[in-house]
Amino acid sequence: MIERKNSLFKSEHMYTTGDIPILVTCTDLTDWVCKHSRNSISPLVNEIIGSLFAINWNLRTPEIALITVDREHVPSKFAPQLQPIFFNKPCFGSSLLKEGQVIDKSLLASFKKTAFKRKILNKEDLLKIALFDIWIGNDDRHQGNSNLILDQSESGKYYFNVFDHGAIFNTSSLIHGIQLITEDESLITSELATILFGNVNNLTEIVDKIVQDFYLCVERCEQELSNILLSIPLEWNFNVVEFETLLRENIFNNDWCNSCVLHFRELIQTNL
Repeated sequence: MIERKNSLFKSEHMYTTGDIPILVTCTDLTDWVCKHSRNSISPLVNEIIGSLFAINWNLRTPEIALITVDREHVPSKFAPQLQPIFFNKPCFGSSLLKEGQVIDKSLLASFKKTAFKRKILNKEDLLKIALFDIWIGNDDRHQGNSNLILDQSESGKYYFNVFDHGAIFNTSSLIHGIQLITEDESLITSELATILFGNVNNLTEIVDKIVQDFYLCVERCEQELSNILLSIPLEWNFNVVEFETLLRENIFNNDWCNSCVLHFRELIQTNL
């Protein structure tokens, strides 16, 4: 079960992404980026599932929690975009990495510097994340929207952190089955992937190791699935039983896993 927390102060910061989350300081003085149930609860469920799956893949990802935001702490200056009614259920909270930087075009030039690249200690996780996204049908992590944070909290040590899983399962379309993401929806076709892996001599070995780990990661997620789903709060009134059936039928079967691996290898071969 993931931890629950309560807001302490009135929020003064709203992010301008489509989810319009707010930054909240909780009673333990920790800061969290909070997503609310403005339109649908499905993206929040996806956030929990995606984050906990990522942990079972041994990917670095910000800590998550369920945040109860006091209606008086909702910033009124952002009305009508934000309204207190959006916060009448627990929010999905992602811990703010204060020494983290979202990877965008402005940061790409730094990755081209050898000294900078040497500081990235989990570089191969970029490709592992690409396979992770294929498996969970995440069509919202790509060249134009990395949804990656470079954690620089340790001196001279940088780490990729994966976040934002609201659009997994082909943007909550699991009821219609799972589909392979396209080339344009993959990090493999991004400039960042080209910079890091375009001229790597042992790319085949790296890919083979990631594929070998893939089946073990999927197995761990399947073993933990029932426990993971217990993290979805009852207040969300979400049909967990039906959702578990959909997950087991769609992403935990050999045909789908083999298709993911084949697609991953083809994207690597074509683009890197």
